[in-house]
Amino acid sequence: MSQVNRKKKFPQQLNVRDLVKLLQSFLESRKTIASPEYSYQYNYNYLSPLAITDVEQIEIPGISVPIPLLAKHERPSLQWIASVLTAVGIILANSSFVKNQFESTETLKEIASEIRERKNPAELKELVVKLESALKELCENSRVDERLQASHRQATRSNNILSEIEEDFQAIELHIGQFLETATHRLESEEDSIADSLKQIVKYAAKLAELADDENATLESSPGSPNLDDYDKLFKVIDKPAIAGTFQQDEIFAYLQVAGANPVMLEQFKSNDSRLPITEEQYQDIAAKFQVRDNLAAALAESRLYVADYTLLDALVSGSYISQNLQQQKYPASPVALFAVPPVNHPSRSLFPVAISYQKTTVSCDWVMFTPLDAGSEGEPWMTAKSITMMADSTYHEMISHLGRTHLVVEPFIVPTNNLPDNHHLKNLLQPHFEGTVLINYGAHAILVAPGGTVDSLFASSIGDEQSLAVKGAQSYLFNFDRVSFPQTLVSRGVMDANKLPTYPYRDDGLLIWNAIESWVSDYLSIYYSNDSAIQADADLQKWAATLTSLTGGRLQNFGEGSPGKIETRDYLVRVVSTLIFTASAQHAAVNFPQEKLMVYVPAFPAARYLPAPTNTQDSESFIKGLPSIGQAQTQINTLYFLGSVYYTQLGKYLPSAFPERAEVQAALNKFQGELQNIESAINERNKQSDRLMPYEYLLPSRIPQSINI
Repeated sequence: MSQVNRKKKFPQQLNVRDLVKLLQSFLESRKTIASPEYSYQYNYNYLSPLAITDVEQIEIPGISVPIPLLAKHERPSLQWIASVLTAVGIILANSSFVKNQFESTETLKEIASEIRERKNPAELKELVVKLESALKELCENSRVDERLQASHRQATRSNNILSEIEEDFQAIELHIGQFLETATHRLESEEDSIADSLKQIVKYAAKLAELADDENATLESSPGSPNLDDYDKLFKVIDKPAIAGTFQQDEIFAYLQVAGANPVMLEQFKSNDSRLPITEEQYQDIAAKFQVRDNLAAALAESRLYVADYTLLDALVSGSYISQNLQQQKYPASPVALFAVPPVNHPSRSLFPVAISYQKTTVSCDWVMFTPLDAGSEGEPWMTAKSITMMADSTYHEMISHLGRTHLVVEPFIVPTNNLPDNHHLKNLLQPHFEGTVLINYGAHAILVAPGGTVDSLFASSIGDEQSLAVKGAQSYLFNFDRVSFPQTLVSRGVMDANKLPTYPYRDDGLLIWNAIESWVSDYLSIYYSNDSAIQADADLQKWAATLTSLTGGRLQNFGEGSPGKIETRDYLVRVVSTLIFTASAQHAAVNFPQEKLMVYVPAFPAARYLPAPTNTQDSESFIKGLPSIGQAQTQINTLYFLGSVYYTQLGKYLPSAFPERAEVQAALNKFQGELQNIESAINERNKQSDRLMPYEYLLPSRIPQSINI
C-alpha cells in the first residue's frame, strides 16, 4: 500500500468541478477494503484550538483538495452521493443557462424531493436511473459538448477539453487504486449497478461544471450597478424565493428574527441603552406607523421590547474581494436592532422594528441610529440600515449559529463515542446522529472556511477573523455545556414567555421537538440504567465523559456533575444526550435549510456590503448600490442552495440495525415516531395561522435529518 500523505495542504477554493471529482473518488473507494484501521483521535490544528476529528488524507493530481481517508462506516453512502449530485445538477443547470430544458430540470427537482428518505436498493436504483437520464438529456439538448469545445478553443485553453475531463477521471481511478488495496469481493450486484450509474452521472456533472465555469466568468463583467431585476434573473432553474417580493417590508424584517435563517438573536430588552436613544415621542410615532397605540414606558415595563445585538462582530476587519476584473472593498458592521411587541389589546401581536444603530466607524465611540421614520420616498436610509443588519445577521448565522454552534459543538463528541465498545447502548444511540459529520466538518475547515475559500470570497471580513468567529461561537457553548440545552437558551435570552413574545415559531416548534427527543432519550436510557448507581458503575460511560473534558480530549468546560467529566445521575445524562441529538438534528435543520429557501436571495441576505454604512439620517444613497456584484451573487446562490437543499435521513427513522433486538427499545422508538407524526400535524396547523407571516417549515419532523451530514 502506498504511503498516505498527511500534509494538511488545502486548496485556495473548491469549485464545482473539484466537487464532482471528489464524489468520483468516493465512488472509486467503494471498491476498496476499509482504509487503514486507526482509532479515532483529535486534531487541534484544523481550527485551533478546537478538538476536531483527525482525518488522514491523500493528494491526487487534478483535485485541489486532499481526499479524506475515512473509516468504512464513515464513507458517504450511495444515497447521499446521489442526493448531492442531484443538488449539483440543479445548480449547474441554473448557472449554465439551460432554462429552456424544462423537462430535464423538473425531473431533477422531483428527484431532489423523492430522495429525502432512506431508500432500499431497488428504490434508489430507480431514482439514480432517472437522474442519469435527466442529466444525459440535459447535456445533449443543451449541446454541452459542442459549447465546451467552442468555448475552450476561443479561449485557447485546450484543443480537446472533453478528453481532458475523461483523463482526469482515469487519473482518479488510478491513484485511488495506488493508495488503497483492491477488495477481493464485489459489492452486491444492485449496489454495484447504482455505483456505476453514479460514476456516469458524475461525468455529466463534470461537463456541466466546466461549461458553467466558462459562462459564469461573464458575470464578473456585468453592470457595475445592478438592480433587483438583475439579481432576479439569476434564478433560471432554481426557484426564486418568495422572500424576494416581501423582504423590504418592515413587518417581514422583524418576522425574520423569530422565523428566519437565524432566529436565535432576540433577547429581552431590560433597560434603556445609550446605543438606542429612543425618546418617548419617537417611540409613539414609530408605533403609530404600524397602527399601534403604545408608549415606551409601558412597553419597557411590560417586557415587550427585544433587542438583536450583533456587537460580537465588532472586531471584524474589512475584507476585500479580488477577481480577474474586480477588486472591491467590503464593509462589515455590528449593529444593534430594537423591536417591540404591540400591547395585549392589539389585534396583531407580531414584532415591529423600532430602531437600528451602529458605530459610525470601527474606531469611533459615536453611534448613529435609524428608525422607520427615516424612510423617505425611496425608503432610504432606513432600508440601507436594514440591509446592513441582514448582512450582520448572515455573518452571525453562518459562522456562529450554524458552523460554530452546531457543526463544531457536536464534533468533540465523535471521537469518544466511536471509541466506545461495539454495541454499547450509548454508541448505538448516538452514532446515527453523527453520520456524515466527520466528512462534512472536514469539508468546512478544509474548503469553505479555508484561506481563499468560499467564506473568504463571500463574507465581509478576513478569513482569519471569520475562523476566529466560528471558534468563539463554538467555545461559547463548549465552555458552558451545562447551560446550552434548547430550553435553557430560551430562558437565558428572556424569550420563553409566550405571553410577552407571542409569535415565535422557532421557539414554539422547537420545544415540541425538544420534548419528544428528551422523552425518547429518557425512555431509551431507562432500559439500560435502572438507577443512578448503574450510571456511576458504567466505566465506559465515565471514560467517555472524562475524555470530553480532558485537555488532550474534547476540551469541554462546565460539563459533568460534582467534578468535571463525571456523570452521576440518569437525569443529567438524559439532558446531555438530548442536547446532542437536538443540536445534530433539529437545531442544525433550523439554521441550515433556510439557506436554500431564504439566503440564496442576495438582496435580502447579502453576505457582504461594498459601500460604507451611512452616517446620518439624511443619506439617500440606495441600499442596492452596496450589494454584492452579480458574479458574487451567483456564487452565493450556488453555495447556499447546495448546503441547504441536500436532505439525507430523517429524524426518528433509524436503520433496522441501529439497535440490538430488544422489545423495550422498539416500544420506545414507536412512541417517539408517533410523537413526531403528531408534531408534524401540529406545525402544519400552526402554519395556517395569521400570525405566521410566512410558513415556518424548517422544524417539521419530516424535514429534519438525523445528523449534520451537509
